[in-house]
Amino acid sequence: MKKIKYLMIFIMLIILSACRDEEFGSLNTGKYTDTNGELKNAATFPVGLAVEYYLFVNDEQYRSTVLREANSVTFGYQMKHGALVDDGGTIDFTESDAMFDIAENAGVEVFGHTLGWHQNQNATYLKGIAGGTTGGSENILLNGGFESGSGDNFDNWSKYNGGTVMTATTASNEKRGGNRALKVAVAAAGNPWSVQMASDPAPTTIGTEYKFTIWVKAASAGGNIRFSTQPSALYSANYNISTDWTLLTWTFTANESATRIILDMGATAFTYFVDDASLVDPNYTPPPLLLNGGFEAGTGDNFTNWNKYNGGTQMTAATIASEVRNGTRALKVAVPAAGNPWSVQLASDLTPTTIGKAYKFSVWAKATAAGGNIRFSTQPSALYSGNYNVPTDWALLSWEFTANEAATRIVFDMGAAAFTYLFDDARLVEVGSEPEPGGGAEAVDEALGNFITQTVEHYKGRMKAWDVVNEPMADGNSGLRTSANSNVPANATDFFFWSDYLGRDWALKAFEYAEAADPDALLFINDYNLESNGAKLDSLIAYVEELKQKGAKIDGIGTQMHISLNTSYAGIETMFRKLGQTGLKVRISELDIRINPNDLSVVTPDEMFLGYQAAMYEHVIKMYLQYVPAPQRHGITIWGVTDADSWIVVYQNKRDYPLLFDESYNKKPAYAGVLKGLKGQ
Repeated sequence: MKKIKYLMIFIMLIILSACRDEEFGSLNTGKYTDTNGELKNAATFPVGLAVEYYLFVNDEQYRSTVLREANSVTFGYQMKHGALVDDGGTIDFTESDAMFDIAENAGVEVFGHTLGWHQNQNATYLKGIAGGTTGGSENILLNGGFESGSGDNFDNWSKYNGGTVMTATTASNEKRGGNRALKVAVAAAGNPWSVQMASDPAPTTIGTEYKFTIWVKAASAGGNIRFSTQPSALYSANYNISTDWTLLTWTFTANESATRIILDMGATAFTYFVDDASLVDPNYTPPPLLLNGGFEAGTGDNFTNWNKYNGGTQMTAATIASEVRNGTRALKVAVPAAGNPWSVQLASDLTPTTIGKAYKFSVWAKATAAGGNIRFSTQPSALYSGNYNVPTDWALLSWEFTANEAATRIVFDMGAAAFTYLFDDARLVEVGSEPEPGGGAEAVDEALGNFITQTVEHYKGRMKAWDVVNEPMADGNSGLRTSANSNVPANATDFFFWSDYLGRDWALKAFEYAEAADPDALLFINDYNLESNGAKLDSLIAYVEELKQKGAKIDGIGTQMHISLNTSYAGIETMFRKLGQTGLKVRISELDIRINPNDLSVVTPDEMFLGYQAAMYEHVIKMYLQYVPAPQRHGITIWGVTDADSWIVVYQNKRDYPLLFDESYNKKPAYAGVLKGLKGQ
């Protein structure tokens, strides 16, 4: 075991030695032993902690530690869209109010986090109103829109009980979409099963979680319905039905290989209107049509699932970070001389397509110099795109075509001009299988405005500052974040990109809604990796200036600072210098410092690691004080309380010790480092 420990220390020393000598030289760990006092009393600006609902409400030691040390708190989750908004768009402040009341009664301010983000959203609701999908797979429920059928009957649905009260409606105010909806006029209150409509059996996998959604409204308020399954009964809760179209959602784990969805509507005497039912496996990701679109698989300069037709020696695997958009490899093509487009060709494997259906091919491309152009085509029956000029920054090139074969190759035709190109992240999708950027913009704008307005007005006069826009800039060479330049985990169901629908001014709208709801609140924009990505830092500052010129009220910038022992001291210094020069308020919004950034399986938080961590905490605060003038300092928030409840440990499932208190609430050297920095000693 000693050998393993010493090996880990040796590896970490190598990591640390990559930094400047003055950043990590000999360390006197005795400097970080003074933990007397409380954090909030060591600064003239707010010192905060991020808090989690269950611990803050129910754990006395956790809560008392927070209230003793901090004069500001930020809720880790409870004020985000996904926590507040249900599947019908209704906002529930119960949990956030409980946390707010505890803090307010103790004289501790709450910083509002966050109004506009692309994660932690109720994406089911947002995609529903935007015209997107509610899950990762196709709807396995046939005729969910109740469009097909004759008279008052509906194909793929069976009237089990009370059949005469179920009819087809075509009235515009009684259907949500299409030409028909289901109308149910329950004459007298009875058992839920007194009026039942059942779907045809849908193929399900035992043990897999499914999500059933359906839009419902009533002629008058007060009714309630439920859902169930057959042949082995599972039951949802009861749903109260309003007079506005509401998306109801029920998640259940299948217990049969074929499942009927039952609408149980007989409990109360009301008239209901029902439309657009869907049953999906929300975690299912369909296999890509285009295999190895990221060019990751392959050996040497060859790429699995791709074939070099002409000019093969000019096509190689790029592995340098500046030449790869995502992952570890990309396609690099150095065309030596201008010729015909087909002089240099790369072709995909055949992929199944449906004759007559429209498909969209897209690929990220850039060139080492401006002026080159390429095109795309298909085989075996040739279709041709137009010519694309390839810029020197990564750009998404897209081509739509209608398939004329049951199996199609995508061909890159790159021989027309003598340029060097880079390609990454190629995709082929059926048009309409994914929500189109810009689609449903009016409904999405309304949802953004409603959420921000209701949330800010709810806390008006009590909440003094808000993160209005969170993480608006992309990684890499940066630019505005969209779904196209962001990595979305395969099983993630909470991602929704406002920019896909509202464009570059989505943030402008967010700030306008927030200012209108509470003109006195301070409004912030917030992002991460600003200390390690100069392009992202510069892009964010430029975007803030752009928004301000368009009229946005932006009072400050938040830098998250989820950093580690080997974060560059110089990068931190540069960031604070540039942020300070904006003249806006600056807050360190989510500070934590990892001691195990390389995710070693065995790491011990010994004196050396904890000393370096304390030194980094001290340096961050010293640079903040040095480069951000006093009137611009809006405060520092540490992202958590103890190592055991850190988001890095709990949600990312990593072995680390990033915070100021250990799992037993003992103050660590990091605590002394923060105190030392705040006191300017």
